[in-house]
Amino acid sequence: MTSEPQIGTCSTVSYQWDVFLSYPRKGHVPAWIERHFLPMFRGHLQGLLQEDPKIFVDSAQPTGVQWPQNIRDALLRSRVMVAVWTPPYFKSDWCMAEWESMLQREAFLKTQGKAHPNGLVYPVVFSDGRNFDPRAQNTQSRDLSNMNYPWEAFRDSPKYLDFHDEVKAIADEVEERIAQAPQWDSLFPLADPSAVIVNNPQIGLPLL
Repeated sequence: MTSEPQIGTCSTVSYQWDVFLSYPRKGHVPAWIERHFLPMFRGHLQGLLQEDPKIFVDSAQPTGVQWPQNIRDALLRSRVMVAVWTPPYFKSDWCMAEWESMLQREAFLKTQGKAHPNGLVYPVVFSDGRNFDPRAQNTQSRDLSNMNYPWEAFRDSPKYLDFHDEVKAIADEVEERIAQAPQWDSLFPLADPSAVIVNNPQIGLPLL
């Protein structure tokens, strides 16, 4: 007789990260993330959580770590994802695998009667939503495309106050999703980047 899998079956392993930051490594996105978005987002989140926020950003990985396995482990053990969307995001097998993994986790939780009320992915639009995956075009997101300046001088512009308010709103909503994250489960699915078919919504995601 085979027992049904239960949420939270592996008590010895749990979440390691509050937020997994998923973004393409092309164009102005990395500089914008490093100089503006991440420091401000982290600062706002620090004012909302009881402990310092744990945000996974792959550029912070130590030298010598096997990149794919480290990403895989961090994704599996993150409560929620903030995805920074640009057209190249949906052409990257790794970005798509990250996004698909969280979507599949949402579906898995729904089958267990543990659906997250607001979803596990918080999308931020960096540029050009017209060339996104069709599913992304139909997903509610926070549009920062008019505040995507990567240069240091952006801090001195009047728009930076608006940027501050927008990122604060993102942090407020992400904190709520973190608080509502389900108990960690060893059966959370992960996508295999080598098997991801870009722009195909019918991607099979293997369970661990």
